[in-house]
Amino acid sequence: MYLMRTDMNAPQIPFHMPAPSGDGGGDASAMLNMLQFADSFFPSGATSFSWGLESLKLDGKVAGAEQVFELLSSHVEQRWAGFDRPLMQAARDAWSQRGAAALGEAMELDRLCEAMNLARGWRDASRRLGFTQLRVHADLGLGIAQVYLDQVRASGLPGHLPVVQGLLWGAYGLSPAGCDAMVASGLCTTVVGAALRMGLIGHTDGQRLIARARPLIARVIASPVPSLDELWTGAPALDVAAMRHEPRRARLFAN
Repeated sequence: MYLMRTDMNAPQIPFHMPAPSGDGGGDASAMLNMLQFADSFFPSGATSFSWGLESLKLDGKVAGAEQVFELLSSHVEQRWAGFDRPLMQAARDAWSQRGAAALGEAMELDRLCEAMNLARGWRDASRRLGFTQLRVHADLGLGIAQVYLDQVRASGLPGHLPVVQGLLWGAYGLSPAGCDAMVASGLCTTVVGAALRMGLIGHTDGQRLIARARPLIARVIASPVPSLDELWTGAPALDVAAMRHEPRRARLFAN
């Protein structure tokens, strides 16, 4: 069993953010926040990664839209649903319920994510993307982002993406359903974007894949969020692809 603990000596957070917005999902302010953060124009760093596509293409495993959709589905159903999603929601819940007092819990979640991310490629990607999110939102004036960024820099805390997302989205007052929809759809968009850049699909095919992913995302986020005792991933092909990508000399993407 994974036991949560709260660090009572957690730093005080000079918090600067927009006023809370009700349930975070129903009003215009929260919707505009989600549209901004999910937009491919937002500097999240996600476009630096192929999400396994580059390695699978070089190995001759992905050659068109159908294979891209299979990979996209694996990311959503077999990695994000059972691992990133519960970590993100646990961090979001901790912030929403306890504010600054949840910082110690977030650190524990971060260490848990590090311990259970077995493929180095995914660990490194999660760290880099989490760091980028913290840096950008700190620059935008969000207090918790600056405090957590300082912790990552000073103590070697991993700063994994799902934990960082949970803290940030909680601080912005976004709803659990809004967070799920935004992050899952954003993941699909970045996978499709990587496929476009590698010439695997065209722009119209990309839009078809994003639309085709909507029922899949809806089905996943309609299911209960797994508890922290039930974290799981089930996409070994993606893990192998990440491992095989590491030693390649000529590559376009970071993973």
